[in-house]
Amino acid sequence: MLGVFFNWDVNNFEKPSGLCIYWLTDFIVCKIIVGQRIRIVLLTWFFTFAFALLFFALVQNYAQAATPSLPMLVQTKVKAPVRIVATIDTDGMSSPIDNTIVPSFWVEHHQTAGFDFDSDDSFQKYLNTDHPFDDSTYTPTDLLPIDSNFTANNSKTFKLRAEAGTHFADLAWHFRNAFSGDKLYISSAWRSVWFQNYLIKQWCSLFKCASIGTSEHQAWLALDLKVITKWGKWYSLDAAYPNKYSDWLKANAADYGFHNTYQKWVEIDGKIVEWRHRRYLWTELAKLLADNNQTFAEYYKTITN
Repeated sequence: MLGVFFNWDVNNFEKPSGLCIYWLTDFIVCKIIVGQRIRIVLLTWFFTFAFALLFFALVQNYAQAATPSLPMLVQTKVKAPVRIVATIDTDGMSSPIDNTIVPSFWVEHHQTAGFDFDSDDSFQKYLNTDHPFDDSTYTPTDLLPIDSNFTANNSKTFKLRAEAGTHFADLAWHFRNAFSGDKLYISSAWRSVWFQNYLIKQWCSLFKCASIGTSEHQAWLALDLKVITKWGKWYSLDAAYPNKYSDWLKANAADYGFHNTYQKWVEIDGKIVEWRHRRYLWTELAKLLADNNQTFAEYYKTITN
């Protein structure tokens, strides 16, 4: 095209120079477009379009670079320290958990001391075949879409109870930062009674899928997770194939209130191992279990027997 724009025959205003025949594009333009004024207009449009593309690319890069600062505001709010309110029973005496720092919204939902393993709406509701929901159709009233921009799929298509969702968004942000852009993928969150029953009837044994009224997914507190890297590669969280992602979750998930309920097989947990499963219990209980290397079932049996 430059043969058209810079090789004009100035003595013949209506005819481009002979250099046009050496390039197909120049030849076409020379045959179709006559007159240097038209060619100057086209040249102006070309550079205008090029500069516009460059401008929008710079704006987009700037916006992406500024985005990571936003979750820091959320993180600061979530981790804001308040007073010590949780207590545990030690040798018959009620005492505060050492150096407890709890998020501000905790006070609104946990005014009573200790853990509640029995109430359907408790974050620590213990569920197994012998300890189901009192109301088999239980549905909590504080459900919200998971509001996170740092999962590999659209988190807002899944719902958890509000506090659990906030903590998971916090976890997802830290996970993404720890692995420079690799993200958690939500495979499953809440399951309806109908869908749980469908799974059991189709193929899922009770050693893998919870019976109706005993599923942690029905509590709107549990998720099944995978990992997708920034290059699009999938990773499972299967303990048979440990990786840096499963190691990170094992070491850090409790800091955000999440616990792997099923990790010590049927004899202890009542279900086969399921490393992708994470259930929100509240931070203090999750950290207590992690520190003692106990599953929820082990701890529950210890304090009730």
